[in-house]
Amino acid sequence: MRIVKLIDKISEWTGALSAWIVIPLMLVVMYEVVMRHFFNSPTAWGYDVSWMLFAAQFLLGGAFTHLRNGHIRIDIVYATLSERARRIYDSAINIIMILPPAILFGWAGVKFALEAYVVDERLSTTNWFFPAGPPKTFIPLGFFLLALQCVAEIIRNFRDLRQGRGT
Repeated sequence: MRIVKLIDKISEWTGALSAWIVIPLMLVVMYEVVMRHFFNSPTAWGYDVSWMLFAAQFLLGGAFTHLRNGHIRIDIVYATLSERARRIYDSAINIIMILPPAILFGWAGVKFALEAYVVDERLSTTNWFFPAGPPKTFIPLGFFLLALQCVAEIIRNFRDLRQGRGT
């Protein structure tokens, strides 16, 4: 199905973006370590930028990880299942345990991020006081992408079950 392929491509793209975020994250951390430990002059922004980059990487990479079956699973049980039972199990997990929280956290994240923009919230973890809206935007985006990938996995499993694949 074209919609499943499109969702998979979106997850692949955001997964690649997530992987590339490691480079600026590594550079910021290395710079902060050098400034702090060798010059005794920590930056005002290093801590904030590093956790924002890590959060973006984590949230953007969730859908890609789900696409590649990289999330935690009880392999002892899963390995004993037939291919058909695995598809049913995967669909049930997606429908019951992943999709509803992803939708709820995504929706709550929209409210959370919008409020940060409306009140011009500032981060107070350091004295840099960066606007909170941009990093909080990754929360609904990441959960929306995860929910989208769940839908693709459900469609793929139902299609395969209907076509008799994995029986």
